Amino acid sequence: MEAVAAAGVRPDGVHVPPLLLRPVSTDDVAAVLAHVAVGLPRFGVLEAAGPEELRLDGLTAELPAVPDRPGRVVADPRAPFFGAVLAERALLPGPDAHVGPHTFAQWLKSR
Repeated sequence: MEAVAAAGVRPDGVHVPPLLLRPVSTDDVAAVLAHVAVGLPRFGVLEAAGPEELRLDGLTAELPAVPDRPGRVVADPRAPFFGAVLAERALLPGPDAHVGPHTFAQWLKSR
């Protein structure tokens, strides 16, 4: 999120796409990987997600410090996400994703 915010700094605010996502903590990803490493072989895609569906622009506004942030966060549907313009739901996981317990607020508090 910080990299996307830093890339979106403009004179009138931080432009980020209004994407929905389920942010997942690195601790939760590590737990999923540990289970996979000691379990039976898996094939295909393994998704990990956090417990909350949130918008990127809202999350960006809660970040404690974005370098050179000129103030407000602007939900800009034309703002790229690592070079690509995405549909609002493009980053949401599928129904079989492993869902971790840690919320975004918990992650912020632990920083």
